[in-house]
Amino acid sequence: MSYAVLRLCQEMRDVFLLNHIKALDYALIARHLGLSVADVQARFAEALFEISRTIDLIERVRPQPKLSKAEYPDV
Repeated sequence: MSYAVLRLCQEMRDVFLLNHIKALDYALIARHLGLSVADVQARFAEALFEISRTIDLIERVRPQPKLSKAEYPDV
């Protein structure tokens, strides 16, 4: 997840980190960054979408571990 957060553009990353790390609500983030609450909500939603997309991509390309014969379910 850290990699996905680092890949965000600065504006989305700031909003995401202020909400998740500093636990600030949208109104405080908006005041701190000089944005409207709607802008903060939009950036946060975009950040969540991008993080989810990056994690999904990582999961799709990650090699899957091979199961030993003992781990295969009985068929």
